[in-house]
Amino acid sequence: MKKLIYFMIAALAVLAAVSCKKDSHGKEPKVQEPSVKTLEADEIGTFSARLNASIDFGDVEWVGVNYGFYWGTSEDQEGTYIQGEGNLVESGPYSAVLTGLAPETEYWYKAFVEIDDKSYTGEILTFTTEEGIPDNAIDLGLGVRWATCNLDENGFVSSPDRYGAYFAWGETETKSNYDWSTYKWCQDGQWNKITKYVISSGYGNLDNITELERGDDVASKLLGGKWRMPTNAELTDLREKCNWVWTDNYNNTGTAGRIVTSKSNSNSIFLPAAGYMDGTSLSNPGSSGRYSSCSLDPTFTLYARYLFFDSGYVYSRDESRYFGLSVRPVYEE
Repeated sequence: MKKLIYFMIAALAVLAAVSCKKDSHGKEPKVQEPSVKTLEADEIGTFSARLNASIDFGDVEWVGVNYGFYWGTSEDQEGTYIQGEGNLVESGPYSAVLTGLAPETEYWYKAFVEIDDKSYTGEILTFTTEEGIPDNAIDLGLGVRWATCNLDENGFVSSPDRYGAYFAWGETETKSNYDWSTYKWCQDGQWNKITKYVISSGYGNLDNITELERGDDVASKLLGGKWRMPTNAELTDLREKCNWVWTDNYNNTGTAGRIVTSKSNSNSIFLPAAGYMDGTSLSNPGSSGRYSSCSLDPTFTLYARYLFFDSGYVYSRDESRYFGLSVRPVYEE
């Protein structure tokens, strides 16, 4: 009898617990999902801006939370991630400061919060930085300013001695294999069927475009504003109007390359000997550098112009468009 009473009491307790989760119509109440709102950016300067957002955790219980913003210069490419500031422990606002931005450039951004591996995002907003010349754009007296660092897949590398990434001519993303079979402008991976930047017969439909368009210029796409890849003429100016000194140990970093100093104002930049990519292999790192221009070879569709240097020579030459080369951007004044 006692067991029956205990059983009935337990059953009533369960029924009460279930009943308390239902409304007056006997339905389960709706759980309020988290929501994220992207707010207007502020503290917008020439090279920086503060992104703002707010999060409402709703009724969801959570153990781990990751929050921040995705941002970039073009909404058709995957944004760069930045972590929100502080320790978000309850519903409320959060922010993050972007630095190293380009002047007079529009950026998009959207807030996100990940709760236990589930992501919630806000709407996309934009802001535009103010006018000004970036600190990392060096005046060598050549008409354009030269960046202090190479590019990687997200923008500038963190210091001049770092190699950065390698880009095939006219491509804006890195890859594991640099070959005609993987080249963006090859039809069906065939080297004799080029789909854009065709100036010689027998390689596709002639378009006679000899300079990379902005959307195919990796510096323009990643950095925005007035940044772009140099022309062959600008690389020639750099070669002829500057002094080039080889070093095996730039600023005690162990990186070899050339210190390039203006003959007119003594300002300088450093170009690491980053080598180049051919197929899946990195060739000649530490012994030579190959820096791409945005200029096609003027007579042959399959070649583009670039600057070569090692410890003994500095000269301009042509190379197959599929090779992965270093990119040092210029800034138009």
